Amino acid sequence: MVKMNTKLSQDDLRQIPLAALFAAMGVILPQFFHLVGLGAMFLPMFLPVIVGSMLLSRRFAFSVAVISPLVSWLLTGMPPLAPPVLPVILIELTVISQLISTIRVHLHKPIWLALISGIVVDRLLLFMIVSLIAPLFGFTHPLFSIALVISGIPGIILQLIVVPLTMRFIQQKFPAYGSNE
Repeated sequence: MVKMNTKLSQDDLRQIPLAALFAAMGVILPQFFHLVGLGAMFLPMFLPVIVGSMLLSRRFAFSVAVISPLVSWLLTGMPPLAPPVLPVILIELTVISQLISTIRVHLHKPIWLALISGIVVDRLLLFMIVSLIAPLFGFTHPLFSIALVISGIPGIILQLIVVPLTMRFIQQKFPAYGSNE
């Protein structure tokens, strides 16, 4: 019989409310974007997941990446199951959360390296996923996958502006949370 260590470290206890905050933001923030018709284009759910992943260990970043879209779907029906936006966004968010947390929290690399790496991997991953599943839903045009990837450019620009500014604010106001450099 394997005995599991169920004690939480001080760091784990500090990360639980932070993860809950970012997961809640991942549900609430997209609602504001959708109210004015800017949801999918600006990738609003990505912002709290990315910032959370800059501050949280991989397991808590993973929890934010999974909880945000699932709770949002349960409460609002968004992102939708068909076409399979929910499964795709779950894959995207979990992969980038692990990458960003690894680069920023575990390897202590700069914010920009984590952010740019996350964005590039996300867009490549989205292209591969959509290229594989789009034909199953009748989308056979060869440029469909590229168009979907490009449609996220406004969200990428928003991420490139908001994430570094948010991280700078966190580092200034809460040095224990944001200072990895």
